[in-house]
Formats: sequence, structure tokens, C-alpha cells
Amino acid sequence: MNTEHVPRAITSDSPLHRNRDFVLLTVASVISSVGGRVSQLALPILALALTNSPALAGLLAAAQQIPYLLFSVPAGVWVDRADRKQVLVVCDLLRFLLLVSIPVAYALNALSVAQLFVVVFLQGVCTVLFAVAELAALPSVVARNQLAPARAVNQGVESAAEVLGPSLGGLVIGVGGGGIPGAALAYLVDGVSYLASGGALLAVRRKLQAAERPAGGRLRDALAEGMAFLWRSQSLRFLMLLTASLNCLQAPLYLLTVIIAQNRLGLGAPQLGLAFGVAGAAAVLGAAIAPAIYHRMPLRAILAGSSVVWVAAIAILALADGMAALTLAWVLIHLCWPAYDVAVVTERLAATPDHLHGRVISAFRTVSYGVEPLGVALGGLLVAVTGATSLLLALSALHVLCAAWALRGTLPLRQ
Repeated sequence: MNTEHVPRAITSDSPLHRNRDFVLLTVASVISSVGGRVSQLALPILALALTNSPALAGLLAAAQQIPYLLFSVPAGVWVDRADRKQVLVVCDLLRFLLLVSIPVAYALNALSVAQLFVVVFLQGVCTVLFAVAELAALPSVVARNQLAPARAVNQGVESAAEVLGPSLGGLVIGVGGGGIPGAALAYLVDGVSYLASGGALLAVRRKLQAAERPAGGRLRDALAEGMAFLWRSQSLRFLMLLTASLNCLQAPLYLLTVIIAQNRLGLGAPQLGLAFGVAGAAAVLGAAIAPAIYHRMPLRAILAGSSVVWVAAIAILALADGMAALTLAWVLIHLCWPAYDVAVVTERLAATPDHLHGRVISAFRTVSYGVEPLGVALGGLLVAVTGATSLLLALSALHVLCAAWALRGTLPLRQ
């Protein structure tokens, strides 16, 4: 019996919570996102414990992000040509195998920095493929005028993961004894979460792309078509470059927060997990109100206003003298991202034909996410020279320039 079929036409009459395939995609995202946040907290702790070097810890974080730069564009071509559901399931299976190798190596007393570099890099490759396929599939399971609320649900999932993941990560790391053994246990939990996510995806019935996929051909031509579409649009090009600038500036914040928490404030993994969890709760609130903000506020106000809030948040983080200030800074950072993301992603999806979704998403992410390895690597190197406080104040000041740029850039005309 064929389990992949279109039960009925997608209409906005059916609410999202009754859309079976959208719910299954969301459940898979919840499971893997929570697991991912568990290992996100574990990575800097494990890296610093293994190397005792912020610079190497920064390079490890960069190794996890650099696949966005190297593979996003070809990933988009593959996602447009391949079965998107198969891509999603295979990526989950591979991430399970990769992450479980870390606790296995620790149990065998064979865990090394080299293995960690390989695992986080390949995990990053799978994450790039998964993220492009998941987002490209969204217009195939919801009606066009449901894109903004559907994306807001996605953001709510990620925000909920910010609540549960770090708190669970701090608990798991603490149960594991902290340091390397605790971080290894966190990677085991994350690995198992990808198995559960893959199981939910196997139950999706609807095809996750248009009936006709792009024909094969030279990779270079397929890449050029997606890049050309994105670059010809002044408004989409501006959104991409602004997002890239913000991502680059915020890429080292997680590592810098761990350094401040451990060296200045004396906080352990459970306290850090709690702080990030509270901030994640703010992101859940941000995701809940993001569709209303998108429909009621000018796009320019959303972009510039978010940047101004981040100016204040990073300055607070730089001067934090306790857990309350550190938590407040991350609450402000997380509160604005859902509105910013929903606005940008909805504009991009609405402006892109289905057969180009994968390539346009991947081209956008190649630039906007591809700068993150540079940002986190430079952050890890510069913090040894400038100190965390001075570096954070500089990042706050640079966000002022992003806010000014948002006020002058070319933006899409709302339909």
C-alpha cells in the first residue's frame, strides 16, 4: 500500500493542528531540536575540558558550522531533485550514529579532539541537509496563507527546545558527573533523539515536494539558477546580507557566555542550563506573537527593532555580574529572533517557486549561516586578546550599524 499520497488539497480551512503531516513534521522537529540543544551545551564544556583552550573550543564550534558555507548550495540542488522525506530520515539516522560514537569512544577510553572535530563536522553536514529539506517541504504541507503561522510554529518548536534542551542538558551533564563524562552522556541522549525523530518522519504521508521535480543536468547550472534568482531580487539579497551580518556577530555569544559563566560568575552546567532555559521560554513567547507582529508591523520596523534590542542585550551580557543579568541578556536575544525569522523566511518562501525552494533556501543559508564559523572562530581567538567583556561591547556596537542598515535597505513589497 502506498503511504505517500496527497489525501486532499491543502486549504487554509483546515487548522494546522489538524494537518496530520504538518503535526508529524513538527513532532520530529521537537524531538531532534530538544536533543540538539542538549549537545549544544555539552560541546563547549567537552571542548574546554579536553583542550583547556578557548581558541580550540572556538574552532570546534566553527567546524560544526562550516558545512553551512561548504554544502548549503549543493544541498539545495539535491533537496530539489531527491525525495525530501528520504533526505530527512537518512540525515536523522546518520546523526544518531555520529553522536553515539562519542560516548562509545569515551567508554573505550579512546575519545580524542580529532574524533570530536570529525563528528561535529559531519553532524553539521547532516544538519544542513535536514534544515534545507525541512524548510523546503513546508509549502507542500500547508496552504500559502498559512506559511507565516506555520513558520511561527517551527520557531516555537525551536524556542521550546531552548527551554527544555539546555535545562535537560545541564541535568544530564550533572547526572553524568560533569565535565567529559557528563558531556558524553549528553551526546548519547541527543543521538537517541534523532532515532525518534526519524520514526515520526517515516509516518508522513504527503509528498514533500511538487509532483514534478527539476530534471537532472549539470550541477553548476542548477546551482546558478538558484543563486541567480536570489541575487536578482534586491529585497531578498538585502535580507540575506543583513541576516549574515547579524549571524556573524552573534555566532560567538554562546562560547563567550560559557567563558563568562565559568571564569567570572562561577556558574556550573546546571545554572547555565537554567539560564538558557529561561531565555528559551522568552523565545516561545516570541514565537507565539511573531505572526501578529509580522502582519501588523512594517517589515523594516521588525528588522531594525530587533537589532536595537540586541544592542542592549549584548551590552548587558558584557557587564553581567550575576546569573540574573546573564539570563536577562539571553531573554532579550531570544525574544526577538522568532519575529525576525518569521518575517524573513515568510517573505522568502512567498517569493520563490516550488522547484527552486531548495536552491534558494540553500543559497540564502550559504551566505547567512556560512559566516557563522568565521564569527565563532574569530570570537574564540579574539577573546584571548581582548577579554570577553571588551569583545562583547564591540559586538554590541556593531549591532547599531545593522540597525541603521535595516532602516535604509531595499525590502519586499507586501502583497
